Amino acid sequence: MFLEELNKKESVVFVNLVQLLANVDEVFAENEKNLIDDYMDELSLTNENIKSLSFQEAVSELKTSTDRIKNIIYFELVGLAISDGSYDSKEIEFLNKLACEFNISKDKQQDFLDYFKKVKDTYEITCVEYESKIESLKKLALSLL
Repeated sequence: MFLEELNKKESVVFVNLVQLLANVDEVFAENEKNLIDDYMDELSLTNENIKSLSFQEAVSELKTSTDRIKNIIYFELVGLAISDGSYDSKEIEFLNKLACEFNISKDKQQDFLDYFKKVKDTYEITCVEYESKIESLKKLALSLL
């Protein structure tokens, strides 16, 4: 949703973190590969742009990034982690470790998680005010970052 705010270096690091999160359960599913390809398209990256980074290298690359950029990256990764409906212990551990590195408070982590639960609830309920609910969710996401 906010990935256009990332510069090239931050985009490369984000894709690395997506790959690391996707592999945290040691199973790299086809839909995860497709999602990474979608992110790369959205960020105008090619495989040649992507230098493989470890978790610590990725975090180090983002040391000088703003808190907003770190929040955006974390926010997007939370959305990715719960997109399949489950949020397993290895994903939680990965995200907790990243939140610690980014100095993201437990309250903000919970706010992000609550946001994605609201998104899920909104998409599961069909109602006349669907578009206004989507707009409301966008405003809420902006306020969280």
